[in-house]
Amino acid sequence: EMDAASLRHYQEKLLKRKEQVLAAMAHVEKEKQELLGQKHFDWLDQAWDENEMRVLERLNDGYLRELGKIEMAEGRISSESYGGCLACHEPIEKARLDAFPETEFCLECQDLREKFEKAS
Repeated sequence: EMDAASLRHYQEKLLKRKEQVLAAMAHVEKEKQELLGQKHFDWLDQAWDENEMRVLERLNDGYLRELGKIEMAEGRISSESYGGCLACHEPIEKARLDAFPETEFCLECQDLREKFEKAS
């Protein structure tokens, strides 16, 4: 069970990260609009732009995923289930929550998942 002061601390961290992610997404959107506004007659420039657009799309996907995780963590704070591993239900390491306040799993459960994802 996490105390109210700790919960507030993590809530603030999550909110700050959410603002950073939203700002980054707005920046990506601006870059996309600028790319779309460019008319090229040179196929090399065109190819470069298409590649750049793919990079921006991937960045955006990553930010969207992170935003989803942040919002789910905020939900866990509201329902007072924050800080427990969703897999083994043990408390998540404090150092890990400090580094990744949106995390859903303790280090061990996260490692298992990453090994599984690499293998498949």
